[in-house]
Amino acid sequence: MKLIVNMMCASLLVVLMSLPAFAADKTAVAEKPMRQEGALMTVEATIESIDKETRQVTLKNEKGETTSITLDEKAGRIDDIDTGDQVVIDYLEVVTIQVFGADGAEPGVEGEALVAKSEAGEKPAALAVEQVSVVLTIEAIDLENKLVTLKNKDGELKTVTLKYPENLKKVKVGDHVKITYTSALGLSVTEKPAAK
Repeated sequence: MKLIVNMMCASLLVVLMSLPAFAADKTAVAEKPMRQEGALMTVEATIESIDKETRQVTLKNEKGETTSITLDEKAGRIDDIDTGDQVVIDYLEVVTIQVFGADGAEPGVEGEALVAKSEAGEKPAALAVEQVSVVLTIEAIDLENKLVTLKNKDGELKTVTLKYPENLKKVKVGDHVKITYTSALGLSVTEKPAAK
């Protein structure tokens, strides 16, 4: 759990600290900062070869580059895939950072995961989603040095340097920062296209 909290603090450095300054609008100044950033990567390949005994599968992308992977037993039924089948892998990562007032979120760490896969006899398809959130308390703000000190539920402190300290004008000591990391991995295999 401590590793997850450290990863969340690192995310705070990368994402929250790079929040752009809001316009000098009097209504916006009262709002607490919130930011969400994500990235999606899609890989498409064709199954070039399969060794069903060793579960080694060789994939070839559109550029003709090949790579071999060994499928874990949990990855699915190797008997349901064939040479020439098309594989699509989507990977999504999203980091959401939101600041609440002192009573807006309870400090701590929580997480959940979801896994779904195709039925026997169908081409393999699977989706795995994991979400972990940590809520930290703003313990100290140092505008001059662009620093903020955050405290976790166990009382451990972490001081980070801000890239855009203007956002600190919208927060105060005692506010809670909720960092949510979501990752999703989807895989689908479809039959090889019919010959033209």
